[in-house]
Amino acid sequence: MSSMPVMPMKTDSQRGVALLTILLLVVSITVVAGAMLASQKIAIRRSGLLFDQNQLLQDIDAGQQLAVTMIRADANLNDTDSAQDIWAKPIPPYTLGIHSIGIEMRDEASRFNINNLYQNGRVDSNALAVFQRLLTQLNLAPDIAIAVLDYQDADSEIYQDGGDESTVYSQQSNNPADNDLPNQRFVNIEQLQNVKGVNAEVLAALRPYITVVPHYLPINMNTASPVVLAALMDGATSQQMQTIVDLRAKQVFESIDDIWQLPILSSLDEPQRKALAPLLAVDSQAFTALITSTDNATVGQARQRYATIIISKTATDDTGNSSSNINDSTSNADNKKPKEVRVVTQRLWAFRPNF
Repeated sequence: MSSMPVMPMKTDSQRGVALLTILLLVVSITVVAGAMLASQKIAIRRSGLLFDQNQLLQDIDAGQQLAVTMIRADANLNDTDSAQDIWAKPIPPYTLGIHSIGIEMRDEASRFNINNLYQNGRVDSNALAVFQRLLTQLNLAPDIAIAVLDYQDADSEIYQDGGDESTVYSQQSNNPADNDLPNQRFVNIEQLQNVKGVNAEVLAALRPYITVVPHYLPINMNTASPVVLAALMDGATSQQMQTIVDLRAKQVFESIDDIWQLPILSSLDEPQRKALAPLLAVDSQAFTALITSTDNATVGQARQRYATIIISKTATDDTGNSSSNINDSTSNADNKKPKEVRVVTQRLWAFRPNF
C-alpha cells in the first residue's frame, strides 16, 4: 500500500523565504524612511538656516538705513560734525521681535585717509608730508609713506627715486610672490600688510589713526586725535595739540577761519595755510557704521552677524551731482549746499571686526 509523500521541508522553506523577504522589506523600508527623515531634517535645517541668514541680512539692511537716516538728519541740523552730534552718542539697540540691531558710528575724518596720497592722477605732496609726520609721531619709519604711495600710484617707478618698483619691492615686500604692485587705491586697511615695511606690529600701531575711504577726505578738526593733529605741522607734538582738543570740547569749531585763530596755528604764513587748507575741515565727509544683528531665539545660543558700511556725506551742486572739491576749504553759510548721504561700501563679517 503506497502513501502520499509528506513535504514539510518545502513548506518550511517557503515560510523561511517569505519571512526573509518580509524582513528585508522591513529593513529596506526602515532604511528608506530613515534616509527620508534625515534628508527632511537636513532640508528643514537648511531652510531654517537660510531663513535665519536672510533675517539677519534684513536686520543689517535695516541698521544700514537707520545709520544713513541719522547722518542725513544730523546734516540738516548743522554744518559741523563733533562729539556733541547725535551720531556720536551711544545708540541703544533696536529690537525687532526676537532680533536686535546695534549700531556704532565713527567719524572717518578723525583719521588720515591713506588714499589721499594719490588723487585724480597725481601725488598730493602735502598729504604725503602729513602721513610722514604721522609715522614719525608713532616712531615708525617715514619711508613707509612712500611705499604706501607707490602701492597706489599709476607709474612703475619709486616716487622721487626713479627705481623700478617691481625690482625693489619684490625683494622687500611682505608678499614676495607678487612682483608687481596693484597701482590702485586701497580698499581696506588690511591691504597695508602687502606694503613694504608694514608688518602686523606696524599695522596695529597705525590702525587707530588711519582710514581707507575711496574719495579724498579732509581731516575733521572737531574730532581728530592729538596725534593726527600733530602730524599737520612740522615740529608739533600731541601734547601741544591737546590744547585744541580741550578748546573744541567747550566750543565746536564752526569754520576753517576759527582754526587759524588758534595760538598754535596763528604763526603759519599765507603759503603754509594755503598748502594746509585742503587737508582741513570742520565736518566729515565719511562715517563708518558697525552694525550688529543678534538673534536671541535660543537662550544662551544667541547668534550674531556683523557688517561695516562707509557712509559718504558730500555737498551737491545745483544739478544734484555730489562734489568733493579738495580745493574748497571754506564753507559759505549764505550759500549752503544740500548734502548727499549714501552708502559707498559694505562689508559683512562672521566675527566682530576691529572698530
